[in-house]
Amino acid sequence: MTTYTGHRVEDHEDFILEQLLPLIVDYAGASDTPTEVVTFAVFLTLATILQAKGLSRDVLVRAIDAARLQTHEALESVQ
Repeated sequence: MTTYTGHRVEDHEDFILEQLLPLIVDYAGASDTPTEVVTFAVFLTLATILQAKGLSRDVLVRAIDAARLQTHEALESVQ
C-alpha cells in the first residue's frame, strides 16, 4: 500500500464537518433513510476502495478501534 506521509486526518476536518457530513445527513433526510444507514453504506464503500488500494483489513480494524470516541466526546450530530 502506498503510504501518505505528511498528510493528517486533521487536515481535512473542515471538509468532513462542513461538506461531507451535511451531504450524508441531507441525503438521508431526502431519501427517508436513517442517517446511520447512509453513513454505514458510505463507510463500507470507502473501506472497499481502501482495501482495493492495498489497505489490509487489520489496519482498517485498528483504525476503527483507534477512532473510538466516548459518547460524551462525540459531536452532537453523531450521538
